[in-house]
Amino acid sequence: MKLAIVTGASRGLGAALTAQLLADGYRVAAIARDCSPLPEHPQLITLDADLADSQLLPLLLERALAALGDGDSYTLLNNAGTVQPIASADALPDEATLQAVALNLSAPMLLCSHFLALTPADSPRRIINISSGAAANPYPGWAVYCATKAGLDHFTRTLAAEQAQRAVPALAVSLYPGVVDTGMQAEIRAADPAAFPNRPRFEALKADGELTTPATAAARIVGYLHSPVFGSQPVLDIRQL
Repeated sequence: MKLAIVTGASRGLGAALTAQLLADGYRVAAIARDCSPLPEHPQLITLDADLADSQLLPLLLERALAALGDGDSYTLLNNAGTVQPIASADALPDEATLQAVALNLSAPMLLCSHFLALTPADSPRRIINISSGAAANPYPGWAVYCATKAGLDHFTRTLAAEQAQRAVPALAVSLYPGVVDTGMQAEIRAADPAAFPNRPRFEALKADGELTTPATAAARIVGYLHSPVFGSQPVLDIRQL
């Protein structure tokens, strides 16, 4: 049995990834603050948790793996994230900034660490960290989002370099999924233009029908997960494939 853990799994891209993995025969542990929107499935395990609470993460990963049981392969998809706070660097709210760093960066780093420590080192293991083009491009108003995604990219590069030295390396990719029609995009379009001057661009993407559906994005991501070239680049934009 192929096993997978998906964070931010209750809606948007995370829910679509969960559905695609289940359709492909995986047993999935879905993690979100509230997993109740997910339809029941015999191979689905749901765990409600706040991933910004870093102290809970070791136990959470242990519970997920225990519930999944033994498998032929293990996959971790770190999808949970937030674009908030949308504010210039001279006006960042303290609490929201700390929450975003915890969710966007600390959580995937720690979950990767515990995933690697707790899964069999001789089994096929793959990690996808959902990143963003904002990791490589500065957007005024997204100082926190850009910085945390850039940190996630470089963490993934380092993890991949370390694993390359192992007898059976785990493969890790920080993946840009493109512009996906999710709740995060709605938040962006609702942002104060004074705080986020690029808002008109994202409004135009929605108006012009240029957003990718979550289901389409998930199918491409899971297809790449199964690809023999997975992991050949530690940071990748799915649109380049």
